[in-house]
Amino acid sequence: MTAGRRSHLSTPGLLRRQFLASPAASVALALLVLAGAFLATAVPRAVAALHTTALAEQTAGVPAREVDLTTATLGRPHLGPSSGGTTLDDDVDAVWGHQEELLLDIRDGMPEPLRGIAADPLVALVMGPARAVVPGSGPGGSVYRLLPGFDPRLREHVELASGEWPGPVAGTVPTADAVDIVLAEPVAERMAWQLGEERLIDVAGVQQGLRLVGTVTPTAADDGFWTHVTTALEPEVIDNGLAPPEITGVAFVDPASWSAFRGANIPANMQAWFPLLTERITADESQALQTRLTEFSSTVHRLGSGERTDFIDEVGEVAFVSGLREVLAEASVAAAASDAVLATIASGPIGVMIAVLVLGARVVFERRRTGLELAAARGASTAQLRTILALEGAAIGVPAAVVGGLLGTLAIAADAGPGGWLLAAAFAATPALLLASAAPALSPLRRARADLGAPGDTRFRWIGELIVVLLAAAAVVLLLQRGLETSSALTGVDPLLAAVPLLLALVACVVVLRLYPLPLASLVRRMSRRPGLVPFLGSARALRDPSAGLVPVLAVVVGVSVAVFSAALLGTVRTGIDAAAEARVGADVAISGAPLTRAQLDELRAVTGVEAIAPVFSARAAQLSVDGRQQNTTLIVVDTDEMARVQAGRADATPLPATLADPIGDDGVPVLLSGLVASQIRDAADIELEGRPIRVDGVVEGATAYSPRANWVLIDRANAEPFTDTLVPRTVLVRSEPGADVAALARELAAIAGDDATVVTPDDLTRELSARPATGGLVVALLAAIVVASLLTALAIVLTLVVGRPARDRLLPLLSTLGLTRRGERALVAWEVGPIATVAVVVGAALGTVLPFVVLQGIDLTAFTGGDEQPVVAFDPWLIAAVLAGAVLVTTVAVAVASGIGGRVDAARVMRTEEEG
Repeated sequence: MTAGRRSHLSTPGLLRRQFLASPAASVALALLVLAGAFLATAVPRAVAALHTTALAEQTAGVPAREVDLTTATLGRPHLGPSSGGTTLDDDVDAVWGHQEELLLDIRDGMPEPLRGIAADPLVALVMGPARAVVPGSGPGGSVYRLLPGFDPRLREHVELASGEWPGPVAGTVPTADAVDIVLAEPVAERMAWQLGEERLIDVAGVQQGLRLVGTVTPTAADDGFWTHVTTALEPEVIDNGLAPPEITGVAFVDPASWSAFRGANIPANMQAWFPLLTERITADESQALQTRLTEFSSTVHRLGSGERTDFIDEVGEVAFVSGLREVLAEASVAAAASDAVLATIASGPIGVMIAVLVLGARVVFERRRTGLELAAARGASTAQLRTILALEGAAIGVPAAVVGGLLGTLAIAADAGPGGWLLAAAFAATPALLLASAAPALSPLRRARADLGAPGDTRFRWIGELIVVLLAAAAVVLLLQRGLETSSALTGVDPLLAAVPLLLALVACVVVLRLYPLPLASLVRRMSRRPGLVPFLGSARALRDPSAGLVPVLAVVVGVSVAVFSAALLGTVRTGIDAAAEARVGADVAISGAPLTRAQLDELRAVTGVEAIAPVFSARAAQLSVDGRQQNTTLIVVDTDEMARVQAGRADATPLPATLADPIGDDGVPVLLSGLVASQIRDAADIELEGRPIRVDGVVEGATAYSPRANWVLIDRANAEPFTDTLVPRTVLVRSEPGADVAALARELAAIAGDDATVVTPDDLTRELSARPATGGLVVALLAAIVVASLLTALAIVLTLVVGRPARDRLLPLLSTLGLTRRGERALVAWEVGPIATVAVVVGAALGTVLPFVVLQGIDLTAFTGGDEQPVVAFDPWLIAAVLAGAVLVTTVAVAVASGIGGRVDAARVMRTEEEG
């Protein structure tokens, strides 16, 4: 029995009894710490997963030939077997094995993480094109162009649909015997080539027969291999209605027979590449991968001797290039922009979370005050009191932080480094620090009046407020001076930018706390002249009692401003996406992807609901000579009159000067330049396009609906003859008639354009851009910020009134004995925070309206909108109204709930003699 008593009176026993005496406050604080630790670990991991998903989507949208590490050479591969064996068939290894070994050695020497995403090397060699003549055919028929192709792994990439595999070639080409070939089924069908039929190609003046022995289908049509070997699965058809159609396709020959073709006088182009498994790339290794790609691409590698034998050049040293580095760089810019926006949005709720933790610790402290004051009166030192409070804080914070951190780690399967756990550790230590710091306030002999401050408080308050205002002003000035040129899209998360919303919120709090007493004092004077106790006493307590101090004001101001700012940002992004979609489509409907015949263009014009169409007749690579220095550009050919009719009245129309259709004169070819090209030739004296001087009639910044690239030169169709002899429309812009159903019209146009064409409307592109991971993640983050800020605001108000409950417990029983009703009690409680909460809502709404104009000076939203220009801040009035209504509702409900809690005082239970002061 004695031992039992000693255990209850021991330090652990007393701590346990103290905790169990009033556990609700401690549990609430633990839940706050748990939530903070969960968010600290889960949010960074969710952001990392978002970046990885966005990167995967971006790389998946780029053709494999632009991503893979590729070398293309006119040199012919070295003949010979491998020394240690390969996975090639024996007969193929005897021809291609040595080169395969060299490629594998190159891959083994790649640095990580590049080595981890590089698959086994592939090779494809294509010769020609050579015209395949049907024996006995007359002039005027279709023109067939064939590219004899060699794929060492042919039987891995295709399977027989009919016929048989090509047999080995006897002797060397040209030879008297026909060479066996196989064609993809669509190619054979378009060329009207039957099994067993022979056609002739010219090899050094000798007619070489080619015999179709089989047709094939791909084992995987979406394999990146087919982006390297174009026209292998589908023929290229050029039919402009002015000449017989030209059909071009790849014919596969037995890969082991390359030795028979090696000496043939036919142009050959060999590609060797390492397929890059972009699905393995995670966002955290993007920067390292860019560096490794740069290092690898700047190094030459040996694929053969490089010797010239019998007028044949063997491949020598080559360099591999990949467009993945540029894709990763674009993804990094988008990720940095996302991080900047998320950090900016999060700074406000983080500030409120800290304030709420302070309030939660204050509630726990007030629950322990009486017992600890008794301990102090009996001789407990401040150090002992600090230890007791710190131990309880640690018991509250550490387990909650560990559980929250583990939940956050398990919730999101991604790696974001140790930063989240460091922040969770800070949350774990916060309760102990906050509680221990309150120990000096434990004095059983004197309690300060809550509505009176120490003489020096006013001076220190002014100093603190001045520091906050100066910091906010400096941050805003620096941000405005910096602008977008060195914005977060390039520098990553900038603490200055992230802190601006919170600093401005603190300035707003200073304004509210300084100015709201002025109208409230006037209200007190008016209430004093009216009958009724509650309005006068409530307004007087609201003026004198600082229970509605910095913390609830900060919570309401930040909560409302974050909600309004998030709503404005959502409206801005949506408007930007709409504008970008309109600009990229450039018309009511755009058709692209596949070359269209003249007959198809006529069908498109005849569709009911089509007012006009404007083909982009050419968008090909061209050479621009700038003072003798050659550089690549994209040549765009359009009919300016047709394009002007299609884009008439559109805000995103590309301005096409009428002078573009002027005949070519002594001053050169009239052209329209992109801003990028114009900047490149700004100070040049001699400028030529494909050997002809140009006359610049206009400059347009950014990309156009005619080409996704920003590097282009546009000419009128009337002046196209010197630059191209074949005008093939690969993009067609369509203007619909007023009132036409654009979606139905697009479906009808797609049926005419064929399965290989892409038909898109601005609405289609808007949905596509909105569904991108970066944009979707931003929307989720903004909505989450609104919800979290609103919940924290409500919790701060409730905790504020809970902290002030002891004073009310002394006042309300006395008033109830004088006739104050329960309704009056609740009204008095509501008066404590009602006036200042109302002012804070108004100020928070104003701050939220101003924040986009300040913050967006340093955040480039084009990563989310897909446009070329920063979108203009746009406010959706319905969305803003809904957000403000929600903020008012949350604040009102919180005050009502807290009023109910604070008003449940049993007047018959106590008649306190203790009074404040």
